[in-house]
Amino acid sequence: MNPFQHFLRTSVLLGLLSLAAACHAAEKLRTPMNNDDPIITHHIGRFMIQVPQSMKVARRSASMRAREIEELTWSPSANHDLVRESLWKSRLQEIEHKTPPRSEQKTITEIRPLSSEVRWTQAVSYFGDSMTNLRIFWGVLLDAGPIAVVITAKGKTELKEKILQKSLDIARAYRPIYPATLLPKENAFYLEHGFIALPYASQEEAYARFEGHPLGLILRLQTNETHEVEEHGLIERTAAAITSGFAAGVDIERLRSRKRTLAGIVGEEEVDQMKSKDDSKLSFAWIYTGKKDSGDYPEIELTMESADGQLEEKLKVWDALLNSFEPVAQ
Repeated sequence: MNPFQHFLRTSVLLGLLSLAAACHAAEKLRTPMNNDDPIITHHIGRFMIQVPQSMKVARRSASMRAREIEELTWSPSANHDLVRESLWKSRLQEIEHKTPPRSEQKTITEIRPLSSEVRWTQAVSYFGDSMTNLRIFWGVLLDAGPIAVVITAKGKTELKEKILQKSLDIARAYRPIYPATLLPKENAFYLEHGFIALPYASQEEAYARFEGHPLGLILRLQTNETHEVEEHGLIERTAAAITSGFAAGVDIERLRSRKRTLAGIVGEEEVDQMKSKDDSKLSFAWIYTGKKDSGDYPEIELTMESADGQLEEKLKVWDALLNSFEPVAQ
């Protein structure tokens, strides 16, 4: 496992057919939720959505310009420098325990202090693939005040310096979010605790999962740039899978199946009740297939799942979530 973490992308269609439903926000919520459950604005990548306060962030991940970005909150401590050094040393130890390529004696190739260039910053280059030394990895640790930011990149060994410099561009552009922070709408890519003040360039992905709603709802939002727009949409693919018998053993009743526009983006909505011999689930999905190489119009997967029952109440939450979703830059 990469010490700076790798996150796998979820598949909505597989989730729908396997009963798992692989599945911060507008200024005003157009469809009210339960008044006893206040809503929270979440900024995710270049989009935002309003989510009931009871639904807590269970997981978030992000990548930008082919770099995985991870935020860590520091434990409050008077010995901040010691805590920071301890984190850095533990990361180095994880890398050192990796197996280097046969042609190399050790995994780490260089440790480089960069605090003179970007706040307090340390970088380490290493062989992250035990099969080859033709690919180099860079791990960058940035002290951004209340947040530690880890940026992980990889590429051809001969491009080692260029790989690092692009990671430092992200480090320079990172801003933690404080209570009084004025959040920009243009050229900002949002993480959970901060944002990166850079325009879209390439290879962006943002993911968030929320859990804890009293109705047992699990919400997922994922945006991902696409180089090839899918020819067949969610509705057509789901229908084809049911017809072909791919969902054998699962009785799927389509409660909604239609085009639906969110903030000017025309996607497809699918709400299904799925029953098997031992289980019954509700699955909600809104999918937009995206535009090629676009940061403003990436592929978007907004999904929600729960056990069966209380359909009307869950549809109200779902509609409110969809109505609150929009681009930050709008």
